[in-house]
Amino acid sequence: MSIDLNGPSLQLALGAVCTAPILLEVRDLSCPAPELSSAEENQYAGMSSEKRRAEYLIGRAALKAVLTTLGRNDDTAGVVWPSAFCSLSHSHGYAVAVGLAEGNGIGIDLQLQRTPPFMMAERILADDTLEWWRQLPESSQAQALQRFWTVNEAVYKACPAPQPAYFRHYRMTDPMQLNSALSIDGTDYRFEVHTLVLADGFISLALRA
Repeated sequence: MSIDLNGPSLQLALGAVCTAPILLEVRDLSCPAPELSSAEENQYAGMSSEKRRAEYLIGRAALKAVLTTLGRNDDTAGVVWPSAFCSLSHSHGYAVAVGLAEGNGIGIDLQLQRTPPFMMAERILADDTLEWWRQLPESSQAQALQRFWTVNEAVYKACPAPQPAYFRHYRMTDPMQLNSALSIDGTDYRFEVHTLVLADGFISLALRA
């Protein structure tokens, strides 16, 4: 069963499974443009395509709302990525921002109407997950690969720089489940990961333990 892509629905669904309280904001192309700082204006002016500019504005609007609720400066140009307290993702006219009052790392990834090619599986899946994925009916493999991609991207954003490993070293405790633990081979990094099924994609959240 899919979840509606709006703030209250996502906040309720993810809040019910996360071990730490999170803040979540969603914006789409119908939302008014936020007031930008001079640094944000410079970033915006440097973008050549209208698509990137539109995504930038809705992303800044969502992220500014999260930062304000956290009691932080809402000038998003000052956020250093990866951030321990906030994350941002956008896809096909939607932007989702999340935040933590306290935490070691948080990541969010939204993917709509986009599936990685099957040739990517060996590059982005740990060996045990890859074996499980290969046993799926071909009709289910594309959707599963899209889900795993969002998990990996969310963990990547929640992981401190420099990135310690490739995606194929991201090991889920149970790839069959939408809510699972994840570790990175050769490191002490541990995460909880949660995925929601949307009408035309997935959204995944990672919290560093």
